[in-house]
Amino acid sequence: MHDGGHCYLCPVSTVASILLGADGSTSKDGNSRALSTPADRARFLEFRRSADVIVVGGATARAENYSQTPIPVVIVSHQLPDVIGVNPRAIWWNASPLQAVIRARIEFGERVHIEGGAAFLIPLLEQGCIDQLRVSVSPVTQGSHKVAFKDLTSYFFEVVKEQVDETFFYTCSKPTVTQK
Repeated sequence: MHDGGHCYLCPVSTVASILLGADGSTSKDGNSRALSTPADRARFLEFRRSADVIVVGGATARAENYSQTPIPVVIVSHQLPDVIGVNPRAIWWNASPLQAVIRARIEFGERVHIEGGAAFLIPLLEQGCIDQLRVSVSPVTQGSHKVAFKDLTSYFFEVVKEQVDETFFYTCSKPTVTQK
């Protein structure tokens, strides 16, 4: 079944992940660590290991620890990130998120894992550049940088929910918008 260049029978290649607190917060105390649960962390690391490259927004790279990654990490930012020179696998591109994802596929392989906040992900979702979105929702509340869950999942026809301990995992697939 093909739809605008995406083949739903083929392996997913561009996957984005985001962690939300139960109230939609994407950070607490300056990063996502306080929102994470053991189940979320284990799944997140598993997703990372299955990719060819990580593409991350500059704000996320500044807030989170990217000093070590199992695979190359491309940091998309207008300013040189501090992690350059610390992580030998870190690469800086001053590009749009879409340009970075396309270039990452060409230079590193089809399996691109995108990490970033809503401001980084939504333009990619709007352009049909994400084949699958993985949303983890932890029970933590009172964080900051809130995003509505439905604003993220509305870009997909299929949303599958799973619960592990106190964490809910949503796998969103079959994008409503396809890349031009």
